[in-house]
Amino acid sequence: MKFSLASMAISATTMAAIYSPIISVSGTNFIIIQPDDMHFYEDWNPPAHLPWTSATYPGKEFPQNSNLPWINKLRSDGMEMTQAYAASPKCGTSRYSTVTGRYASRSSNSRKNAWQNDMFPSVASIPNTKLKDVGQVVDGQDCSTGNIAQVFQKNSYITGMVGKWHLTKTNTVGNTVEGVKAEIQECGFMDVEAMYPENLDTATGWSAGIHHNMEYVAYKAVEFIQDNEANDWFLYVNPTVPHGPDVLPAMDEDCRMTVDGDFTSNPTGWSVIGMTAEHGDDCVAYRDDVKARAGTSTSNADLGSIWVDDAIGAIYQALNRTNQLEDTVILFQLDHGQAEKDKIWEGGIRIPQFVHWPAGELPSSFDGMVSTIDIGPTMLDIAAATDLYDMDGKSWKEAVHNTAGSGDNWRANRCLFFESGQDRAVRCGCDKYMLLSSDSPEAAEAISSGWWDADTTEALIDLCDSSTRSYITADPADESPEAINQLLDEPQKAADLADLLQCHLERTDARTADVTAPLYEECTAEIATPSPTVTPKPTLPVANNGGVPLYIDSSPWEYDILTKDSSTILSATVLDDNISKVRFNLRLPNGSMTGFSQGNLVSSNGDLVTYEKEVDTTSGHGKYGYRLNMMDADDNDIDYPEDGSWIEFVVADTEAELVDGARTEIESIILAGFQADTNLAAKFVRHGFHDCVGGCDGCVDMDNGDNAGLDIPIAALEPVVNMFTHYGMTRADIWVLAALEGARGTLASEDMANHSFDMEWIGRPTCEDLNECADEDSCAQDSGPHRDLPSPNLDTHDLLEYFSAEFGFDERDTVAIMGAHTLGALARENSGFDGTSGWVGRSRDFDNVYYSDLVGGTDADSDFEDLMDGGRWQMAFVDNSDLTTPDRWQWERGTDSPFVMVNSDIALVRNLTGEIGEDGEVANCQFRCTRTRCTPARCPHAEETFDIVTEYAFDNEAFLIDFEDAFKRMLNKGFDSSAGCLSPPCEVQTITRRSLRGVYN
Repeated sequence: MKFSLASMAISATTMAAIYSPIISVSGTNFIIIQPDDMHFYEDWNPPAHLPWTSATYPGKEFPQNSNLPWINKLRSDGMEMTQAYAASPKCGTSRYSTVTGRYASRSSNSRKNAWQNDMFPSVASIPNTKLKDVGQVVDGQDCSTGNIAQVFQKNSYITGMVGKWHLTKTNTVGNTVEGVKAEIQECGFMDVEAMYPENLDTATGWSAGIHHNMEYVAYKAVEFIQDNEANDWFLYVNPTVPHGPDVLPAMDEDCRMTVDGDFTSNPTGWSVIGMTAEHGDDCVAYRDDVKARAGTSTSNADLGSIWVDDAIGAIYQALNRTNQLEDTVILFQLDHGQAEKDKIWEGGIRIPQFVHWPAGELPSSFDGMVSTIDIGPTMLDIAAATDLYDMDGKSWKEAVHNTAGSGDNWRANRCLFFESGQDRAVRCGCDKYMLLSSDSPEAAEAISSGWWDADTTEALIDLCDSSTRSYITADPADESPEAINQLLDEPQKAADLADLLQCHLERTDARTADVTAPLYEECTAEIATPSPTVTPKPTLPVANNGGVPLYIDSSPWEYDILTKDSSTILSATVLDDNISKVRFNLRLPNGSMTGFSQGNLVSSNGDLVTYEKEVDTTSGHGKYGYRLNMMDADDNDIDYPEDGSWIEFVVADTEAELVDGARTEIESIILAGFQADTNLAAKFVRHGFHDCVGGCDGCVDMDNGDNAGLDIPIAALEPVVNMFTHYGMTRADIWVLAALEGARGTLASEDMANHSFDMEWIGRPTCEDLNECADEDSCAQDSGPHRDLPSPNLDTHDLLEYFSAEFGFDERDTVAIMGAHTLGALARENSGFDGTSGWVGRSRDFDNVYYSDLVGGTDADSDFEDLMDGGRWQMAFVDNSDLTTPDRWQWERGTDSPFVMVNSDIALVRNLTGEIGEDGEVANCQFRCTRTRCTPARCPHAEETFDIVTEYAFDNEAFLIDFEDAFKRMLNKGFDSSAGCLSPPCEVQTITRRSLRGVYN
C-alpha cells in the first residue's frame, strides 16, 4: 500500500498537526479483549454482593490500579458500562454469546441435544456452546453463518483471532492446534494465530508442553494490527491468563516455545513494544519485571492480571503507532463475574466492561443494562454492516447518546436474561427473579446456608438499597440482597417476572428444533421495577505504589509524525502519590541535545499526573527523540526509557522531507561506520545492487554465498527500517535510499552540488508483499528469493549481456555501473578474493580513479599504445583452503596490500573471450607488455567498451553523470517508472500482489 502525505489525518496530542502515515479505509476497526478468569476488583467498580457475609473476595486487595495502568486507561479514557453482564457465566458460554449475539441456549449443539432428548430448558454449557454447524436442526449454522466474524468478512473486513478459543471440540479435529485453527477459519476468522483451543492441560493432547505465553499472544495481535493498517478489520483477543494452570511456572518457560511451534532458534524472544522491547526483547528480563511488580505475590490473579495489562498496553500502543487508535472500537470485558463462575448470582454474571472509541465521542459511562449478547449487534451497527443474521441482543449505539430518548427508554424497559446449565434468571431494574433446577448449586448453597427455605427453586431478589435505591455492592459488613428471598413478600412482582422469564424459556425452547426455526424477539413486559440509581463515575483512586514513579504514557508516541509549522508539546503521564517533577530531554535531528528541563503540571487525577513541556521543532525536519526523568518528593527517580534509548518521532511537512529525514539517519550511520573503520557506504552500494537483481524487494538470500557479508548493511539499516516504514516507505525503499546515499556521501564536496542521487520513487513492495520466495512462509529480509548474481569471471560479451538482460543496460551503462567498484574492498571470507585495499586503494572516495587504473596515457587523445599501457596488473592465486570460499584467481597491482581487480573488471579493457579458465585463471595472455614481443602475448583490447573506459578515465563529470543515471535506473528495477517522476518522491503504482507479481515476473 502506498501513501500520500496530503491524506494524513489529524490528531490532537501536540500543538502541531500529527499525521497518520496510512491511507485508511473509511470504516471503523473493532477489537474485543476478553481475559480468562480475571479477578478485577477496583474501588471505582466494586464487585456485586455475594450471598454470604464473611467472604474474602478473591483478588480484592490486588491488583490495584497502579499495577494495571492500561486497563485503567481504557476505562478512564473510554465509556464504562456500569451495569454490564455476561449472558452465561462460563468461559465457553460467555464467548459464544460474545461472538454470536445469541444466548447460549440458542447454540446449534444445545438445540440438537434438547430436541433429541426432549429436554426443557436446554442446557447452557461449555460442551454445548461450540461454534459448529448442525444440520439436524433448523437455523443450525453457528459456524458458516451465525457469528459476527462471518458478517464482518462478508463486509470486506479482515478478521482475526488470538488467544483462547474454547468454541471447538478438539477431539473432533484430531486434538491438534492445526485442526482447530482450520475449523475457526471456516467460521469466518481469517487470520488465526497464537490460538489455544481450550484450557491448557500441559500434559496431554494438543497442549502437551504448551504454556501460557502472553508475549507471543500480544506479538501476534500487534502483528495483525500492523499488517492490516490499510484495511478494515475485526480482532478477537482472548488472553489465556489468569486462568490455570499456574502462571508462575509458565513464566519460567522459554517464550520462544509457542502453541504454533518451537522458535528457540530465534536469537531473542518476541519483540513487543510495551512488554519485551524495553528489555532488549528478552522475555526472561521482562517476566522478572512482571514478578517484581507483583511484589511477594505469586498468585495467578496477581501475575496474570499484570501480564494481561501489559499485553493490552502493547495493543494500545500499536494502534497509536499506526494511527488507528482514533477509529478503533476497543471493547474490554471479563468472560464472567469476578467471584462466582458458573453461577447466576450477581457475582457470577456481573462483569466490568469498557468501550474505548475516540472517534465515537462516547460518554464517560452508560448506566443501562447491557449484555454480552449486545456486542455483536452493536459492532455490526457501528460498521453499517449488511448481510446480517438474527440475534438476541440489540445495539446500544444510539442509546448511549440518548438519541431521541433511546437511552432513557433503554434504562426504563430493558430486561436481561441469564443462563447456566438449566438455571435461569431475569433482571429488570432493581428486581431479579431466579428459576433454578432441582440440582442447582445456587439453590443448594442458599438452602444449606439458611438463606432460603428448604426445597426453594424460585427467588425474587431486590438488588437495590431500600432508601437510596442504588445497586448494592460487596460489603462483608452488610447482608447480601441475594440472601433475602422476597418471593412471598412480593407475589405479584414475582408472578410478572416469572411470566417474563417464561417468555424467554418458550422462545428458546428447542424440543422441536428439527422443524421449528427459533424466534428472535426480545421478551418485554411493563413491570413496576424502576432502574437503580447510578452514582457518577468517580475520580480514579490509586494506592501508594511505595517506590519509584511509574511511567504510564507519553506523547508524541513512538513513530508519530508532526508538522514543523508550530512547536510541539511533550507530554508524560506518571503514577506516583508523591510526585515532585518530571523533566524532558530533547534530541534534535542533528544529534544535539537540549538537556533535561522541567515540565509543567497540567492535570492530576488521583495519583496520575500529567506534565507537559513545549519544545521548538519548527527549525528543521527529521527524526527527533526525547527522554523523561521522573522524581518524587522522596528523591526516588527513574529515567524512561530505562535503557537510555529515546522515544522517537519525525517532524516533516512533505514526503520529500520524510525521505530526507531517513537519508539523514543513513548519513549518520555511514559516518559512524567510518569512525569505527567500517565502510558502510560501500556496503550499502553493494547491498542495493544485490537486492535489485531480479527486482528491488528489500530481501536477499543469505544462503547464497554471493551475498556473504550483506548481514552487516542489513543490520545497520534496521533502525531506519523500523522507524520510517511507519511513514509510507518500505524496507526496499530504505535499502535503495542507503545505496543512493552510499554513492552520494562519498563524492568530493565539489561534486555533491551537481549529483544529488535523489530518491525518485517510494512504495516498492517487499518479497513478503509479493510472496515470491520458494517457501512463501519464509520470506524475509535475509531469506528472499534466490537471484543469480553476475560471476566475477565474465568476459566482455557475457558482462554486457548480463547487464542488458537484467537491467536493460547498453555498453555505456554497463561500463558506468562497474565504476561502483571504486568503493569498497574484497574479503576472502565473503568472496574468496583478497583485496583489503580494494580496487583502487581509497575506497571512501567516489570518483573515476577506477578507470584511470585500467588505461594509460595522459588524456583521452593519447596514442592507443599509451592507453593500452595501463596499470601493471598481474594474475595471482588466492588459496582459500582454510575457508569455505573457493580458491580464486585475481588481478593484482602492487606488492604490499595490492590493489585488486577481477576478470569482469579487466574485461572492460581487455577481450578475455576464451581466455578465462574454469578456475578463473587467465593463463594465455597478459594485461600489459612492455617489450615488442612477450610471452604470453598481451590480451587484445575490448572493442565494445575500451573507448568508454578511456573517456571516463579522463572525465570524472562524464562518469558521474552516466553512473548516477544508470544506478538510479538499476534501483528502480521491479516497477514501471517510464512515466517519470516530476516531483519526487513519487509513488510506485502497484496495488495488488497479483499486479506486483506480474510486474516482477
